[in-house]
Amino acid sequence: MTAAEDAKQQRQDMIDMELTSILDAARDFCLEHYEDDMEEEAIDAIKSAAKSLAYRKKYFDVMNDTFVYFPSCQALILSRDLIDEAQNNYYEAEDEFPAEYAKALRTVVFDKQKKEEDAKNGEGGLNDEEFMEKLAMEWHEAL
Repeated sequence: MTAAEDAKQQRQDMIDMELTSILDAARDFCLEHYEDDMEEEAIDAIKSAAKSLAYRKKYFDVMNDTFVYFPSCQALILSRDLIDEAQNNYYEAEDEFPAEYAKALRTVVFDKQKKEEDAKNGEGGLNDEEFMEKLAMEWHEAL
């Protein structure tokens, strides 16, 4: 496997791992609050949107000597970019991505980030996406 193929597979694995937990929780949210599961078409639209938007950039964190890949699926959901892109992949152009699914995704991600922040409880670390954006480079090998 070449370096480019490895990078593409790494990126896809990162997307799959993150989306699996988000989608499982969002499906549970929909079942609990709407008594209906998410449509497979909506899930496919979300996965397709994530594949085109998530983890397209990398930043080398000199403090921790590691690469940080972004934007994450969580960040894209909170900014609505992933949901807007999913709208483009959902059925036909005139069909709207269901608002209840968008609410479920955003609620799940918000709760997850809140728990992570509480667990971190003030630990330092570089997590400023605006700063990383300025110094980041495109992750060409993975695109």
